[in-house]
Amino acid sequence: MSNISTNWKTLSSKIILKNKYMQIREDQVIRPDGKETTYYYRDREPFSILIPLHGDEVYLVQQYRYSVRSLSWEFPMGYVEGKNPYDTAVVELKEETGFTAGKLTEIGKFWVGVGGSNQYGYVYIAEDLIEGEATPEEGEFLELKKFKISEVDDMIKRGDILDGPTIVAYHYFKNFNKNI
Repeated sequence: MSNISTNWKTLSSKIILKNKYMQIREDQVIRPDGKETTYYYRDREPFSILIPLHGDEVYLVQQYRYSVRSLSWEFPMGYVEGKNPYDTAVVELKEETGFTAGKLTEIGKFWVGVGGSNQYGYVYIAEDLIEGEATPEEGEFLELKKFKISEVDDMIKRGDILDGPTIVAYHYFKNFNKNI
């Protein structure tokens, strides 16, 4: 049993920035030590991340991520307004890869950045893939490529994959598939 107090009191909460992807909240709180402070965090809807699996290979997408001014290898992922995580996974897989999954299995979920966000990521394995045409969202410029599972291990070790959700999803994948 932890001796850390969860007794935080929210005095007020207001949205100070909002767009279609997120909102930034500014909360006035009283901490467990009785001190009042301001707390800022990103309020975001959950997203889904997919591991498209074909035998001993997985698919990754590469795209330019403006925030870090770099290309990034990632598992397909995203958020779809008004959809639950499972349905979001179906949509994002089709949009980013063109695939439809004959089997879609949730293998985990995680908080993306608990120090400043309340967003969850849901991890799915997509199997029995049926090829189709990708339909990326406007502004998404993606390259889809298949990799041996062992190559993904090496890419993470070398720092070729730095995307946190992709690394977390891969950890779930490796633990879910004990024979890998």
